[in-house]
Amino acid sequence: MQNELIKGGGMPVQPLTGVEIIANSARLLEKAREAGMPVIYVVVNRRPDRRDVPRPPFGAPASAADGGPRLTAGSHDAEVVEELAPQPADPVVIKHTTSPFNTTDIEVYLRRFGITTLILTGYSTTGVVEGSLRDARDKDYDCVVVRDCCAAGTVAEHDVCMDIIFPRMAWVATADEVIGAIAN
Repeated sequence: MQNELIKGGGMPVQPLTGVEIIANSARLLEKAREAGMPVIYVVVNRRPDRRDVPRPPFGAPASAADGGPRLTAGSHDAEVVEELAPQPADPVVIKHTTSPFNTTDIEVYLRRFGITTLILTGYSTTGVVEGSLRDARDKDYDCVVVRDCCAAGTVAEHDVCMDIIFPRMAWVATADEVIGAIAN
């Protein structure tokens, strides 16, 4: 989770606060590290001139590309929040699209680490998390989506994904449930 998205105040964070999502994610991250699970970070980094920003959806004005987070490479806003910062051995994958499976080398890490199950967290539930989940399932990864370690622009968006869409593709669980499963 990057500063601008979860702490910057420019993006709505629902249904929990950024502080709550970070705290839940930190507990989950600690348990995963204790269990020796590999942790792979996926972040968005944009060029300062924003020439790598995806074009707006068909029918939307060209100015729509200027909305949303900046996440400029090298800026504080683009860094992972301090509470969840990567350790030196953690791969950090930089993406430029919704899903990391389209424009990155994430699958190299997943294969090399022997990972077959992904635990997904992050912002935004309806964009990044959903896009990653759909692509991961298409590639036959088992997936877990951690409900209280994700956020969306509205409660309704988040809940529709977590209650209706994601259970068709993944185990949707709380941080405590996933921590319990890791412990067992």
